[in-house]
This record gives sequence, C-alpha cells and structure tokens, in this order.
Amino acid sequence: MPNPNPMYLEQMAFSREHARAMFGGTDPKKLAFMIPMLKTDYGFLETEFGGAIVAADWSTAVTAGGGPTAFAYAAVAGGTAQGLTGTTDNDATAIYRTQTFLDPADNPFLIVRWKANAVTGFSFEIGFSDPKTDEALPGVTDVDTPTVGNGATDILCVHMDTDQTLTTASLVGDGTTGSATKTDISTYTPTAGTYQTTIIGLRANFGFAACWDGDGLVGNRRYAVTNGPDSAVLVRPYCLFRTRNTVSKTIDIDYIGFGWERNT
Repeated sequence: MPNPNPMYLEQMAFSREHARAMFGGTDPKKLAFMIPMLKTDYGFLETEFGGAIVAADWSTAVTAGGGPTAFAYAAVAGGTAQGLTGTTDNDATAIYRTQTFLDPADNPFLIVRWKANAVTGFSFEIGFSDPKTDEALPGVTDVDTPTVGNGATDILCVHMDTDQTLTTASLVGDGTTGSATKTDISTYTPTAGTYQTTIIGLRANFGFAACWDGDGLVGNRRYAVTNGPDSAVLVRPYCLFRTRNTVSKTIDIDYIGFGWERNT
C-alpha cells in the first residue's frame, strides 16, 4: 500500500496543486471549499465560540456608562459569543481581532454568522479596518454621504444604521487613497431572531460582500465597491452592534472565520 505521508507527494503538501492532483480539474468552487486544508497557500483562522473567548485572539469593547454587556461565552445550544447593547440610546458592544496583520494585497476574506433579537432602532457594522480611535464606535460616521472617521483610514464593511436617511444596509469602502464609496445591498434589513451570514472579500482598493438572511441570499447576488483598504495597510476583522433607541439588543455570534492568501 502506498505510503500516505506527505513527504512522498509529488506536489507541495496541502497546496492547490495537491488538491488538483487529487480531484482533477481546477474548479474554483471545489478549491474554495478546501481552503482551510490548503495550508501552504492559505492562512485560515476560525472561532466557533464553544467556550470562553480567548483574550489573546479577540478583544471586546463597549461604550462608556455601564449599559452594554461585552461579548462573552453564552452556554446556549452550540455555544455563542453573546453581547448586549444595553438600553441607553447609541450604546454599543463590539468584538474585534486583537492582531492587525491582514494585508489587502493578500485577498483576505471574512465569514460571520450572527443574529440580533430585535432590529428596530438598530445599527451594525461588520468588516475589516485598521485600528479605530474608539473600538466601541463605528468606522463609518455617515452612510448617506459615505464618510469614514473614528481614526480609521482604511475600511471595508457592511454597515446599517436606522438613524440615517438610508436605514438599510450598504457595503462601504475607503482607503488611504481615494474617497469613501458605498453600494446599497438591495433593501437588506436583517430579520430579527434569524441567523445572518455576512461574507466579505477584500482586495487592494476594492471589496465584495454577500449577505444571507437565514438561507436566503440577499438580492441573489454579490455586491462590490470600488475603493477599500490600500495594499500594505494592515487591517483586522471586527463586528460592532448598537441600539439606536432605548431597547437593548441581544447579539449572538456563533462563528467567525477569516483567511488570506500566502503571497509572501
């Protein structure tokens, strides 16, 4: 019987070439499914939140005043990271990757599965950015005429804010070069109590997003913007949720995964 040790492969172990040799052809859908295993070509990190949040990997932030509850492990079915916005108007809870190490030139991507128990008077922002001045505030300060602030210069995110004129979600991108731009994501508002899947793909000064409300792909398509973080400006993934009235929102995140190409 042939020895299965990777030492004896004709291809670089756990690479795209390895996968193609196994399955034949170069169908990108097949290869994308295998990215977590293609360690020589891709980096991939994921968290299921089936136990205490690892502080070395994820940091949390809440607005001042004691109203919100920071994300922490919740012993519900499957386990989640759960945070509460609190009942004070504009209070927020956020979770973000501790390390800022992703280069847009390496085509990073992000997958987040989350739900909110209520979406009236609600705002969320999920994506990539360089560090913010206040991690408990969004990087997009105005979605109607897209404006980025709070110390962030490079950002790509799905942003929704019911306090704005545009109350449904948009994909917003900005970089050190160029100006902020947005693409409206159909008329997307998350369904309360239903898991959402947010997928974001970043390229240098370009970005994509696709959103699933339950099992339904919003707008039946992927959305894009023609600006985003610059190459060599390091970013990290984050999620932020806030109430825009005096009703607390309970947020559950049961999965975050993100990857990048090993181009260096």
